[in-house]
Order: sequence, then structure tokens, then C-alpha cells
Amino acid sequence: MPDKNRWITPVLSDFLRTYCNPKINYRFFIGFSCGLPFLLTLTILDLWLKEYGISNTAIGLFTLLHWPFTLKFLWAPFIDRFNFPFLSKKIGRLRGWAVASQITLFLGLLGMACSSPDSSLCRLILFASLVAFADGCQDISLYAYQLDKARKNMLGPIAGVIIFGYKIGMFFAKSFSLYLAYYFGWNAAYGAMAVGILCCTPFICCISEPQINDSPDVEIESMVKSYESSNRSKSEFVRLLKKTIFECLVCPFKIFMERDDWKNLIALVVLFKAGYIITQKMAKPFYVDMGFSILEIANVVQVFGAVAALIGGMIGGYFVKKMGVIRAMFGTSIAHASSCLAYLALAQLGHCRDMLYVTVFIDNITEGSMGASFIAFLYSLCDCNRYKATQYALLWAFYDGGGMLCRIISGIAADMLGWTGFFLFVPLTFIPSLIILRNVMAKSGRKR
Repeated sequence: MPDKNRWITPVLSDFLRTYCNPKINYRFFIGFSCGLPFLLTLTILDLWLKEYGISNTAIGLFTLLHWPFTLKFLWAPFIDRFNFPFLSKKIGRLRGWAVASQITLFLGLLGMACSSPDSSLCRLILFASLVAFADGCQDISLYAYQLDKARKNMLGPIAGVIIFGYKIGMFFAKSFSLYLAYYFGWNAAYGAMAVGILCCTPFICCISEPQINDSPDVEIESMVKSYESSNRSKSEFVRLLKKTIFECLVCPFKIFMERDDWKNLIALVVLFKAGYIITQKMAKPFYVDMGFSILEIANVVQVFGAVAALIGGMIGGYFVKKMGVIRAMFGTSIAHASSCLAYLALAQLGHCRDMLYVTVFIDNITEGSMGASFIAFLYSLCDCNRYKATQYALLWAFYDGGGMLCRIISGIAADMLGWTGFFLFVPLTFIPSLIILRNVMAKSGRKR
């Protein structure tokens, strides 16, 4: 016992000291604001559709409603460079965009609350797309807050705090929406979430504007001059438009492509969380097919699962600090792949609440750890000072594009393979990213 205390006590002390740092704690509110609306056009909407008897394949295809969030990199340069009318002059550029995004989120969720899958499906689709668009704008505008004054060795803990706030926001959305849907109906649930978004706005207004590096980037300026000299246009507007697109979208990615292993890094962004996304998309329909009610899902999956995910996120952030980003990604990915064994056991047992608790705990604590290491990985890739948010949005587009494809095929796979075959298939999707991580670790070891 004394030998165990000799290393447990210092590790626990270092863990607490890391996360009690006031310089990173305010990022909790950033994570909360981003986490609250995210699932309202994904898994929560899936349950609403499932109650109306829509097939798993159709639910998978409804993932396409999330396309505006995936394509947020297209308007990220405008948020990086320009003020939002009126609001930005009053409260700061990024806070202006964040508040405008939250107002739009409120209106979109209110529109969803006034719609229904059976009587006004087109209107529901329209407002769900508006919510996804506004959520993307909010995510971009709050990115600079996440890394404001951050040191490289604190990327893991910062990601852990962001994940902590993000999961709390998701917990609020998932648990309260399901309880309200169970007792008062889905329209009331989405109406309450619209009000919840407005409650986030005062917190954003209270956080000071982050430091923005608007100084010209020498490398980008050189690229732009070379581009202008070889791409002339008679129209001044067309010339300015081409220059802006090249400077804001092409240059940040060209800088990223100067890395020796950029193809492996992009492949990791696309593939790393594929298994998790496929499982997450079908988890709620799976629980329903196992005979669990919406109330049981709210109690076990949303409440208990959220607590496990919070713990997992903090552990994952600490792993990144101690092991480095790539090694932490490798370990947490293997751990999360093992959660499919619990899903397989639940598929065999059927309606067994004890096994549901076990499955939810393993799935969420490993996913939280994996999510924190992945966010830290994305942070580490964004090295273009003036257009960090755009570079982050471009990388996220690769991740979300792959994620959208995974969500679409998840329903098809579940219908074709059945639940047992489905959860035997999912672990195979972790193998490509593990191979790439192994190669990246080997290359970094040789460079040393």
C-alpha cells in the first residue's frame, strides 16, 4: 500500500493542480455554449423521427441536415476578418459574431419547435439546417477563445476543460429535452432548448474579447503577391474576390500542406473517430429496439452517461499532457474500441438495465478520453496565426465530412447486419486510424 501511495498521491495532486488553474477554467463556458445545440439536429432529432416510425436508413440519411455545420469553413474567413454589423462595434468582433449566432440558434430551434415530422417535415428540415448553420458560426467565433494565451504543453488540459463544458452542454440538451419530450412532447422540448440557448448569451458577453493577431503573415503575403502576379482580372470586384478566397481559404491549407506527413494527419482527422460516430448514430435506435423507454434512456444514457463522459474528458486531457497527443490518441482509441464488447453483451441480453449501465459507462468514459485527445490534436495542427479559426474549420470539415458519411452508412449497416453483426463490424473501423497512428509514432521516434 505505501508503494502505491508513493505514485498515486503525486499523480492525483498534479491532476488537481492542472485543472484548478484559473487561466483555463473560463473555457468551460465556451465548451458549454458549443455543446448545447450540437445534438439537437442529430441524435435528439433521431429519437423524434424514430417515434414516428421512420426507418434506420432514413434516419441515417437525415444526417445530411447537418451539412451547413460541416461547410462552416466557407464562411470562417468572414468571421476571421470582418465585424458583424452593429454588434461587433459594441461588444467586440468575435463576441458580436457569437451573440448573433446564438440569436439565430434561438430562432431556428423555435422554428423546429413549431414543426412536426408528420405534418410539416419540410419546415422541420429548413429550420434544422438553420440551426446547423448558426451552430457552425458560433463554433468558429468561439474558437479563438479556446486557445487564447494557451501554452503548447497545456493543450491537453485545455481540451479536457472544453470537453467538460461541451459534455455538460450536451447533457443539458440531451437529458432535459428527453424528459420534456416524455412528459410534454417534442415541441415543448425544442422550445425549452431555444430558451436555453438565450441563457448562454450573458456568459459570452461577460468573457473578455480574446487577443486577435491581425498582423500580416509574411508567408501568406508572399503567396498572395505571387498569386496576384499570375492571376490578373479586368474586373476589380472579381480580382478582389479571388484574392480574398485565395488568402483566406487556400493559403492556410497550403501552409498546412508544407508538413512532411500532412496526408497522414488528414487521414487521422477523417478516420480517428469513425467507429465512435457510427456507434453514436445508432445507439439511441438500438436502445429503443432493446425495449428501453425514452425515460430509461434519459435516466441511464443521458444522465449517468454524461457523468462518465465528463470524467473521461478530464482523464484524456491529462493523458495528453503526460504522454503527448499521438500516444494518447493511440491508447484512448484502443480503449474505446473495446466498448463494442459491452454493446454486444447488451444485444444478447436485451432489456437488461444493469448491462445498460455497464455499456453506457464504458462507452462514455472511453469516448470522453478519446474526444479530449482528438481536440488537442486539432489544436496542435492549427499554426496559421491570422487564420487559425479558418484552418480549424477546414480541418473540422474533413472530420465532419467523414463523420457525415459514417452516419449515413450506420443506418444501412444496422439494417443489413442486425445489431450483433453491427457491433462486430464497428471495431474494424478503428484499425485504419491505429495503423496511421503507429506510423506517425514510428516516424517521430526516428526523427529523435
